[in-house]
Amino acid sequence: MQQTMNAIEVNNISKRYGKVEALQNVSFSVAEGEVFGLIGPDGSGKTSMHRILCSLLLPSEGTATVAGYNVVSQMKEVRKLLGYMPGRFSLYQDLTVEENLNFFATLFNTTVEENYDAIKNIYSQIERFRKRQAGALSGGMKQKLALCCALIHKPQILFLDEPTTGVDPVSRREFWDILAQMKERKITIIASTPYLDEVQRCERVAFLSEGIIKGMGTPTEVLTQFEAVFNPPRIEHKHCYATAKQTENVIEVEHLVKAFGSFRAVDDISFTVKKGEIFGFLGANGAGKTTAMHILTGLNQPTSGTGRVAGYDIRTEYEQIKQHIGYMSQKFSLYEDLTVAENIRLFAGIYGMHKKDIRQKTNELLQRLNFDKHRNSLVSDLPLGWKQKLAFSVSIFHNPSVVFLD
Repeated sequence: MQQTMNAIEVNNISKRYGKVEALQNVSFSVAEGEVFGLIGPDGSGKTSMHRILCSLLLPSEGTATVAGYNVVSQMKEVRKLLGYMPGRFSLYQDLTVEENLNFFATLFNTTVEENYDAIKNIYSQIERFRKRQAGALSGGMKQKLALCCALIHKPQILFLDEPTTGVDPVSRREFWDILAQMKERKITIIASTPYLDEVQRCERVAFLSEGIIKGMGTPTEVLTQFEAVFNPPRIEHKHCYATAKQTENVIEVEHLVKAFGSFRAVDDISFTVKKGEIFGFLGANGAGKTTAMHILTGLNQPTSGTGRVAGYDIRTEYEQIKQHIGYMSQKFSLYEDLTVAENIRLFAGIYGMHKKDIRQKTNELLQRLNFDKHRNSLVSDLPLGWKQKLAFSVSIFHNPSVVFLD
């Protein structure tokens, strides 16, 4: 019986950024054709591990090989054999779908025509948009284009660093169905993901925390062993409101419509949200969720219909609405060239808070988030999950009546 070779070998890899140890003596192997998952919280070292294996980052200690090649001394050979999708979409937003694909093919001295069979099943789903700029695509379509760009040179190994973060559930499922097809072509896949349904689609996973592998095995084994981490208790509603407040509506919408020309992004929706309720919008990209939120937050006007938020009319009192809500947009509403503390002070000032209150609450927030050491760090240098945590904290910093999370 022929023994399966390892496509990836990692031996005692460590990575330090100054005094911060991003990875500590990490070791694991991935078999040829295996779908292997790296899971763990933001800041656990997953991206550093991806970048080391893609020869984009030098380890502080230890060795690693990809397809038998050393990632430090043989980086040119390594890069020819791999495809890489970083956490942020690796696309040029002002180039069209077609131009992006041609550009990435050129990087590997090939053409789209020569390797079209490698991406046909994926590209056929977005090819009719080939003249559209990448920045104008939905999250799911960007994802498929980025995957095409990573596969255009027919790599042996595919690295995916949280490629579906922020993408709707339908597109995420489609993406992993595509990865299952990649496995049939014997492509080795190493992916990091924050979603439990995607973790279950891996054959084995390694759980990283604070730069250390805490556990490794099948998804069921690891998720069971660390159940308290991956399956926290559900939010329990505390019945502390008076009866009148329990039935009070904080949002009321009737027959809301938003049209862009002949296209209706929001088509005659009606609903209410009670005070203290957690209310969710669920749907695929393009379903109208963001458009509806923009109307309710006073950022856009409806074509027809009525609505009230925190007691204010969405048509005539949208400026008052803005003072009583918190809003975390789909694209993080933080200034990346400002520090953590500067972002907090800026948004607190916009919401009209007093300087004394801002100073006190900023210190309290940084301590609660364990961000004290990162007070003066630029937001652009933070891991994705930390940005999320900060953006959410900023959106509720002024104790709004309603918070919108897109």
